[in-house]
Amino acid sequence: MIRPINSKTLSASEKRGVYIHIPYCRSRCSYCSFVSGCDFSDMEAYKNALIKEVEERGCGKAADTVYIGGGTPSVLRRGYLGEILDAIRRNFALDSGSEISVECNPDSANAEFFAECAAAGVNRVSIGLQSASDRLLRAVSRPHTFGQFAESVRAARAASITNINADLMLNLPEQNESDLIDSLDRIIEFGLPHVSVYGLSVEKGTPLFESGYTPDEDRGADMYERTVEILRSHGFCRYEVSNFSFKGKECRHNLKYWRRGIYDGIGLAAHSFDGKARVENTSKKSEYLKGNRIERRVELTADDEIEETVMLALRTSDGIDCGSLREKYGYDILNEKAEEISRLSSLGLLKIDSNRLKLTDKAYYIMNSVIVSLL
Repeated sequence: MIRPINSKTLSASEKRGVYIHIPYCRSRCSYCSFVSGCDFSDMEAYKNALIKEVEERGCGKAADTVYIGGGTPSVLRRGYLGEILDAIRRNFALDSGSEISVECNPDSANAEFFAECAAAGVNRVSIGLQSASDRLLRAVSRPHTFGQFAESVRAARAASITNINADLMLNLPEQNESDLIDSLDRIIEFGLPHVSVYGLSVEKGTPLFESGYTPDEDRGADMYERTVEILRSHGFCRYEVSNFSFKGKECRHNLKYWRRGIYDGIGLAAHSFDGKARVENTSKKSEYLKGNRIERRVELTADDEIEETVMLALRTSDGIDCGSLREKYGYDILNEKAEEISRLSSLGLLKIDSNRLKLTDKAYYIMNSVIVSLL
């Protein structure tokens, strides 16, 4: 047996996250392009393959976050979630105070599901609401109602899981500002500590794409601006472009992605990062079930690492730690990009705060173009 690493001797940045992908859904939303499906016939075989990968990759590595996403993890057969988390604990040196998150949809996130979550040590859940309007939910083939979302929140709290996120989507077909405000008001009424807000992306091959629907970017920007205003007025902090929380309720697992922390992605189409290379598992379930997992491994150059640091850090409220960037890579962004930084600052898009380069509020609406100009 491989001796576990003593996690007490490691800093928080040295402890990894563990992501588990569950590729099953009761139905497919019209905008969905994720690797998932509605055929549950191989669910047991997939669960066993997941556990095998956990056993082969854990090796006593120190971890302090687990995130089970999908797909829809709440459609797993009862008992499977516990088995998966037991395997993680056996094979990773998981901190006693680890954040353990599970995604779920309101139509399958019932009292029985949350009881299993609590028994398995889950302490954070992310519920896919998307909108409080049943009309809009039907328009994108969401398999639930707002009433079911409300019941899910109550069931989670009854199981003593109070760290709850709600997903909200902007620019849905037929969505207007009144719909958005109503959704935000209802989320706020529940007193949830975290809200994730995503602009609708219509990918080729999805039913929504085939229908010819194209999101209005200006309308989406207006909705985002209104969302920021409302959430801030109720005590939420935007700590990443799409994520808002009360202080101390940020998603620790997702922060690893934006801070280029290390993480193991386990399951179909899961991605991993060891600090130097990015690894992608196969998206072909037949191959994954046979144990043929790795589809691609990309070793990063120093330039790649600098670009990633700039792109990911600017998505967050912390921004780029210019001193750390210079110390780690020998790259002085304030000097190398002085002309561009000066131009963007004069336009009110960038600011320097305690040697950190950050986006201003209005820069978030054109974030991609600002970031590209600094690469």
